[in-house]
Amino acid sequence: MSEATAAAPASRRALPPLLVPVAVLVAVLVAAVFAVRYSEGLVDQAKARLRADEQALSDARRQHSNAGAEKELIVRNRGAYAELQDSGFVGAEQRVNWVDGLRTANRDVGLFGVEYQVSQQETYPNAADVGGAGLPMKQSLMKLTLPLLHEADLGNFLRTLAAQRNGIFVVDACTLKRAGSSAQPSVEQPNLSAECELAWITVSDAEAEQKEP
Repeated sequence: MSEATAAAPASRRALPPLLVPVAVLVAVLVAAVFAVRYSEGLVDQAKARLRADEQALSDARRQHSNAGAEKELIVRNRGAYAELQDSGFVGAEQRVNWVDGLRTANRDVGLFGVEYQVSQQETYPNAADVGGAGLPMKQSLMKLTLPLLHEADLGNFLRTLAAQRNGIFVVDACTLKRAGSSAQPSVEQPNLSAECELAWITVSDAEAEQKEP
């Protein structure tokens, strides 16, 4: 497990000529899946939306064989692709930005500190389930420990973290347990401890990564 410690600006990736058209269409759909990461039933709702767009995705893939259509798609979707890069969804993972987001969310919600650990990046196993089959989707798992005053703090923290647009994440699991042995809840000290596992999702810009030393 490795811990992110320093800040570094995310670098803009070049537009790969063959990945962009499908990446834009699919990545937007995938990003929609992750818009509300802790709501029950989100995956089922996202799958329904993705199935409704399968025909559009199939058409986009067929257009790859036509160089003129591909160029037109790149130009038309350049802005959307750049937004996905800026949000940390497309390109290299932005671990330092994630950690900055944790600290900001902790401060804004008024928690008692956040402990975290981040695993090495690996292939995202659920890409096909969210319509990302064929894309180089990857994940880095982050384990969080959050002291909480009450249960609502957890939801507030996750909403605040997502709103910062430092990356796209899914909450894989969260558990709550009582902190301390006092029967009377405190108004100044943590009453609960939350342990969560987040998966930070990125779509690799393969061509740009190959150019890096």
